[in-house]
Amino acid sequence: MTDLQSLRIDKWLKIARFYKQRVAAADAVESAKVKVNGERVKPSKIIKIGDILTIKKASKYSDYKIIGISERSISAELAKGLYEELNKPEPSKKTTELTKIIDEQNALDLKEAKMKGKPNKKERRILNKYKYMNND
Repeated sequence: MTDLQSLRIDKWLKIARFYKQRVAAADAVESAKVKVNGERVKPSKIIKIGDILTIKKASKYSDYKIIGISERSISAELAKGLYEELNKPEPSKKTTELTKIIDEQNALDLKEAKMKGKPNKKERRILNKYKYMNND
C-alpha cells in the first residue's frame, strides 16, 4: 500500500474488492447503491481516508470507514486492510421475518408469472382496456 491521500471512488471500490470490475463499481455508484458520507455521488468523486461509505448489497446496507488507499490492485487479505466495517445493530426479529415473507411472496409471484404464459381473450380485453383507455 502506498501513502496516497485520495482516489476516485470507483477505483477504490475495485481495489478494495467490493466489485470485480471498475465498470460495475461505477454503475453501483451511479445507481445510488454506494453513498459517501450519506450523500449520493458520481463515480468520479474523490474520496479520502476517514470517509464513510454506505454500500447496498443483497438488499442490506453496510457502513465502511476508509482507513487506507492503494493505487493498484492488491491481494484480498491486504484489501481488507483498506476499510473497517462499522458495526450496525442487527435488524429485529420482526423485521427479518417480514423480509423473509416478502422475499417468499416475490418468488411465488415470479413463479406464477413464468408459468402463466400468453394471456387469454378475457385478459387481453382487460389489458387493452387499461392500455388504450377503452370503456367499452
